[in-house]
Amino acid sequence: MAWMKRLSILLLLVSVLSLAALKVEGNKVIFTFTYPQASTVHLAGTFNNWSTTANPMKREGDTWITELELKPGTYQYKFVIDGGKVWKEDPDAPGYTDDGFGGKNGVFTLASKDGKLVILAPAPDIAGKIELNEQREENFSIEDNTYVVIRFYKPSAKYVFIAGSFNNWSSTDTECYSAGDGWWEAVLELTPGVYQYKFVVDGKDWTTDPNAPAYVDDGFGGKNGVFEVWKENGVLKVGAPRVQMQVEEEKKVEMPKENVVKSVEYSIDGKLTETEKKTAYFEGTGVFKVAYIARTSSALYVAVELDKPAKDYLNQDLLVEVYTDSPRMSAVNTRTFNGTELDKKVGFRFSINMKTYAARKRGSFFAAMGDNTWVLQANPFKTAVDEVVEFEIPYDVIGVKSGETFNAFVVVSVAGKDQVVPAQGVAVKTPSMISGNVIAKFVDKVGDDYGFGTYTYPKDPAFAPYKGLWDITEVTVLENEEAYVFAIKFAEMTNPWASPKGFSHQLINIYLDTKPGGRTNTYKEGARVQFKEPWDYFIKIAGWPDYGQVFATADGKEMPEAINYEADPADKVIYVVIFKKYLQVESGIKAYILSMSQDGFGTDHIRAVTANASQWTLGGYPADSKDYAPWVLDIIVPEGYTQEQVLKSYIPGQAYATLVPVVVK
Repeated sequence: MAWMKRLSILLLLVSVLSLAALKVEGNKVIFTFTYPQASTVHLAGTFNNWSTTANPMKREGDTWITELELKPGTYQYKFVIDGGKVWKEDPDAPGYTDDGFGGKNGVFTLASKDGKLVILAPAPDIAGKIELNEQREENFSIEDNTYVVIRFYKPSAKYVFIAGSFNNWSSTDTECYSAGDGWWEAVLELTPGVYQYKFVVDGKDWTTDPNAPAYVDDGFGGKNGVFEVWKENGVLKVGAPRVQMQVEEEKKVEMPKENVVKSVEYSIDGKLTETEKKTAYFEGTGVFKVAYIARTSSALYVAVELDKPAKDYLNQDLLVEVYTDSPRMSAVNTRTFNGTELDKKVGFRFSINMKTYAARKRGSFFAAMGDNTWVLQANPFKTAVDEVVEFEIPYDVIGVKSGETFNAFVVVSVAGKDQVVPAQGVAVKTPSMISGNVIAKFVDKVGDDYGFGTYTYPKDPAFAPYKGLWDITEVTVLENEEAYVFAIKFAEMTNPWASPKGFSHQLINIYLDTKPGGRTNTYKEGARVQFKEPWDYFIKIAGWPDYGQVFATADGKEMPEAINYEADPADKVIYVVIFKKYLQVESGIKAYILSMSQDGFGTDHIRAVTANASQWTLGGYPADSKDYAPWVLDIIVPEGYTQEQVLKSYIPGQAYATLVPVVVK
């Protein structure tokens, strides 16, 4: 049985960049940034402790410029617009790193070479972790010192194409040849470089090559094959990426072999059921009897059993706390509130103070400051104290996404003395829901987030860059054993209002038609459209889950637990996971996919479109429509239709525009 050895590959490929946005002149680094709508721009970064005022930029036309004298080293930076209303990453930065808030910081290394300062950056394509496929059957070869030949075994296939970074991931450009006995061959003429790829079987199944030299994450929970083409003494070669590799031993965490953190059904009611006990448990001593730790697709569950009913400790000097780390911590502490050293660095603290809980009936959430102090945060989480103490901690709050792993510690403190269980922490892996086979893919025109052609952006700086924020460019639908996943990609994605989901502007409505019957009007008023074919299920997605996580049936039954969602702001994708057990699919799946502007105060949280754009409303609404033109900015339409045609099908004063569904399955 083939096995794979996971290596952490440190890609030390660097290139000296000469960029318009960041360059060296003499002993100074010159920063430039084009942002014509700004009144002021400042440069903030690790070189000035992220000050929003220390380094103002000077305006020259539409471009802002400043220069700094810096010593060799690695720096992160961002541009601060209009005193901090908006923080923007450099679109031309040499490299990027996670900013800890769902966005990214520019990053560069300043080095001295031959007595001169130069800017270094990581190779852009596969910087990070890859997997080498060390026990593979060789399926790559070179023909005529010109062509790369890749063999792929799929005897059941009727036809096969190869898609990859060499053909802009087209599923129809590069056909494979049948080589007999179930083998297919791709013949590629490639220049030296590193390439990613997949095979597309029978026009629908995107398949990873089991014999690829190496793998990288494909962004959807799967893997792309990856290889490099190079020349050696004039001879063309192909194989795994020739990077300078170093095996990095990852810090081991406690992942119980039998005592496994499982997914369980639970209620936050202060009572412990037998079902809630069917997960990992860790025993304490004295007052601290046992902690149960479980997970779901969206939250961490912790139940703490004390030596007597938890409610008997109300009004006493006792703390029950959960500490976690996260892949996206902006600061870390090493100690608990009472000063106990933890085995791993942590970024978040969830606390129930039994002395005050009877009056407050809620827990407190704190973020690490980096100096072993904690600052109170506003994000709520569910708690209960009765027979036991219970916590429900949403992954969103700590910045953990689908398929990622984080560590948790449970701490009970009596009169300031801590007991930590388990001592080394427990690793919790969130379910990887963003994966599956591609069952549908829709590519939409870029730049059409204008309704039927006339709508314009609001004027407030929060809507910069004034294009692309509601522009759906692609929708990919995946299917796995538990769910359907809609991966909705936008042209732009920003988060000026710091939504917990990492995106502020997008409001998505999805209507699914899966069986006979249903409704042809919208679930609630606001979008100003109707539907050609009745829908059965409604999904609403926004950056704030308290109103932006809605799943409803046509008869009005709401079940928010039927969906989950997360965003990848770097790739500008919102993933909507719809669990199959809540769907009744009888006649396939058709979908209406709508993009609108999120407004926390709007009708069904939809931003209004008015005749003329204002600070907070879009413009271009036709007065002669008598309020029957849609407030929808972008839609996915089936072949043979245009968005402009569909959205303008309203009848003034009589009927809303009639939308037409696309076939998903």
